[in-house]
Amino acid sequence: IEIQGKITDASDGSPLPGVSILEKGTTNGITSDLDGNYRLTVKTGAILTYSFIGYQSQEITISNQTIVNLSLQGDNVTLSDVVVIGYGTIEKRDVTGSIASLNNKEFKDQPTTNVAGNLQGKMAGVNITSASGTPGAGLLVSIRGASNPLYVVDGVPMLSESNSSIATAFDTEGNVVGSGQNISSIADINPNDIESVEVLKDASAAAIYGARAANGVILITTKRGKSGKTRFNFSQYTGVQTPTRKIQFLNSSQFLELTEEARANDLALYNADNNVFGADFDPSVLSDPLNYSNTGQNTVWLDEVLKNAAVRNYELSASGGNEKTKFYTGGSYFDQDGIVLNSGFKRLSARMNLDHQATDRLTIGVNFSASHSRNRRSFNDNTYTGIITNALGASPLMPVRDENGNYIDYTLYQVNWLSDNPVLSANEIKAFTTSNRLIGSAFGEFKFNDYLKFRSSWSTDFSNIGDDQFFSPITADASAVGGRAYTSNFQQLTWLNENIFTYNRSFGTSHLNAIAGYTMQETKSTFTSLSGQGFPTGSGLENLSSAAVITKGAAYGTSFGLVSYLGRLNFEHQGKYLFSATVRTDGSSRFSKNDRYGIFPSVSAGWRISREDFFSANELITDLKIRASYGVTGDQEIGNFQNVSFWQPGRYLGLSGLRPRNLADPNLTWQSNRSLNLGVDFEFLRGRISGSVDYFKSNKTNLLSNDIIPGTTGFATITRNRGEILNRGLEFSVTTVNVNRGKFRWNSNFNLTFLHNEIIDLTNDGLLVSAYSDISPTHVLKKGEALGTFWAVKYAGVDPQNGDALFYNLNGDKVPAAEITNDDAQIAGKATPDYFGGFNNTFNIGNFDFLIATQFSVGNKIYNLIKATYLNMGWSNEGGLDQVYANNSVEVLKRWKQPGDITNIPRASFINQNFVENSTQFIEDGSFLRIRTVTAGYNIQPKNEAWFNNIRLYAQVQNLFVFTRYSGFDPEVSSTGSTDPRTAGIDYAAYPQPRTFMFGLNISF
Repeated sequence: IEIQGKITDASDGSPLPGVSILEKGTTNGITSDLDGNYRLTVKTGAILTYSFIGYQSQEITISNQTIVNLSLQGDNVTLSDVVVIGYGTIEKRDVTGSIASLNNKEFKDQPTTNVAGNLQGKMAGVNITSASGTPGAGLLVSIRGASNPLYVVDGVPMLSESNSSIATAFDTEGNVVGSGQNISSIADINPNDIESVEVLKDASAAAIYGARAANGVILITTKRGKSGKTRFNFSQYTGVQTPTRKIQFLNSSQFLELTEEARANDLALYNADNNVFGADFDPSVLSDPLNYSNTGQNTVWLDEVLKNAAVRNYELSASGGNEKTKFYTGGSYFDQDGIVLNSGFKRLSARMNLDHQATDRLTIGVNFSASHSRNRRSFNDNTYTGIITNALGASPLMPVRDENGNYIDYTLYQVNWLSDNPVLSANEIKAFTTSNRLIGSAFGEFKFNDYLKFRSSWSTDFSNIGDDQFFSPITADASAVGGRAYTSNFQQLTWLNENIFTYNRSFGTSHLNAIAGYTMQETKSTFTSLSGQGFPTGSGLENLSSAAVITKGAAYGTSFGLVSYLGRLNFEHQGKYLFSATVRTDGSSRFSKNDRYGIFPSVSAGWRISREDFFSANELITDLKIRASYGVTGDQEIGNFQNVSFWQPGRYLGLSGLRPRNLADPNLTWQSNRSLNLGVDFEFLRGRISGSVDYFKSNKTNLLSNDIIPGTTGFATITRNRGEILNRGLEFSVTTVNVNRGKFRWNSNFNLTFLHNEIIDLTNDGLLVSAYSDISPTHVLKKGEALGTFWAVKYAGVDPQNGDALFYNLNGDKVPAAEITNDDAQIAGKATPDYFGGFNNTFNIGNFDFLIATQFSVGNKIYNLIKATYLNMGWSNEGGLDQVYANNSVEVLKRWKQPGDITNIPRASFINQNFVENSTQFIEDGSFLRIRTVTAGYNIQPKNEAWFNNIRLYAQVQNLFVFTRYSGFDPEVSSTGSTDPRTAGIDYAAYPQPRTFMFGLNISF
């Protein structure tokens, strides 16, 4: 019987050339052509085996059919997979460093603006958390305890910091009072354009990037064309985001009951002891009635500022080519409304990747991407002036608007906490960040012979970021000046030239791969800004040109350069003895001439024991490799020109002049990271179980830190090389094929990382750090402790006799809050987890597929700093009843009410402060288990030729549920840690994370 058919990829319907089709038990076979087609004559009743590297093999019994079309499912990651490394690729079985890898099939079609969001919980050693739910916000990416890794997209190192200038909050006089969530420049990359992501975790893998690899490297490879018929792919998803884990607050009746109880408690205490509140205390405040009563108004403020929000995405791509020219092109539109009023993120992006074989020896190509994004920012989502912050404290007795439809005057209800009507802030403060970005590269690769080739490339990364912010004249922040506006523009251009020789040759049973190269790059940036005030109320004129007065202006430019020499040698003998050595020398303009160059070497080795003769008969362990590596990577991430002191422009009393910019250490040099890695890669039962175990230890030395110096110098700090930080731990990663029978398959992946972070050396041991400049210290930097260690007074519970909140002083005595000072604070936990990981399962039943992805983190604490405002038990820092401090959460319903009550919530009181803001009363366990993604899909595949190759329909839920004891919106939070790991783990009313319900369609044709 002559059998014919077509072999395709089950995920996208693309043809699979080179698939082996073999009549079982014979040598009769063939491979599929470039379009996936095949034709083979076999006997009736024959069993055909279809196999292809990276895909699951299938067997088909032939009866009387003549057409057999087949879709092959991608296999799990095995030791035979090819992974991307810096300036090349390598089979995973030959890797001697520590590299984690994911391909597009494992994270496509997920509603994230940031590719890092698709990696959460999927890689050992990589801890990715969402600082907030802000659309377009940056994520906290930590690789083995080191934050802010280097991103490399198609060989182009990206500058991934947030360059928006409206991440700060201002008071009515224009002074900085806090910081909002940063946006992410990585959000400019469309996740569905990505083919694979590799994370270089140890120095052996990352040292090829030298001066920028101290915190690890994330390599992003975008899709490229394949020869054959042009294939199109259209994908679309739409969904709705809903607020989750809303904090429940007292209704109006409960709120009034709390305030009256607080007054009665205080009056009884005063009558028992006239001196209890001090000699100057006026008792009349305890008998004055409230200025307002229960009129039936019961505003639920979180419901007023939070809403359901839509998310949608549309993409169209095409790829194809012939033996000479291959291309991939695609475009997408992403639109995510925010769950906070008047917030959201939109992105338009396009990509073109082109490869052309000009001659037998010369290949040329281009990679180009363009994006435009517009982010409507929620006003300062983690400051005391923020929308969410104000909604957490607002009185339920206060309506949104008065009887005339005007926004209610918040000062009629509360003055001690609210900074404005939360809905007014959401509607009348408008903040936009607009980003335009172009990333492109052109390369030429010349092949001298079968062993030696040379590649030269020029790349650019250009970004233009515009910020516009407007405060209406009716906002409290700008009413005194008749409205305020701010505009700024930031431009940054990086060019990069890389020249790499590659030598690749086999010698009998040995194989050698070596590279040597020279690179140079320069980054230039410019910034301008203007501020103005005085706008006509209700006129709709919001542009800065309409301001009555231009109040401030600024402009500056800066640049830095980097030149590098690099080399790497990979040697393999008999497929079992592996060796790799890398060295890179970087020269940076950020350091003085005497210390400009840093050398970053690494060495690693591996032994594939399973290839030894004494191991070959082992049927249980089918592949086993041990490896070890040691190396040094660097860090130059400080501001430009920190190594020199010079004068800069300044103004004084209306006159221009010069002033000293900084004090500089002329010996400033490289920060280095010395890393050791010991690992084992294994495969059991011919791929049924595979994975790795790694022990790692890294010491960051010569830290580029800002040391505090005497104020008599005229400066607060100086940048020096001081201090050392240790990160060590264990990583486990296991992939299993649990079931593979007939039409049912069940695959799973589990990863677990144990992490220990410790400060080994520090210039200012015991230095106290505040998350915000206007509050007491929240963190401490101390030898022997972790970065992000909390500093607080320890809470001792409630005195059952009188309901007083009790705290431990340094002597260990339980005393009331009035007897506590900041000197009684001590170490109170840390923001870094003891261990973290993820557990992911995929199920296939015929054409149906299911995915359940989970993520967990254990041992970290969260400083719920905002909770002190809504668990205050009525306390008023004004000392009177005419204005109530803030509403309280329903947690206060468990408060102390009478002698003998056993509770952890103190009695209600206006006068006797029953909490200490910076105390362990508000430091909570941040451990969690999150069901991050649940997906159900169905694939429609034609049996014969049709206008499409595959149609996939799916439904998905993101952030389905989180199991945690944390009482805030979400345990995955860090209001300030995105910019400074020293103050990580703070929750100051960060933008809540939504739950997303989504439906999607993918058509390949």
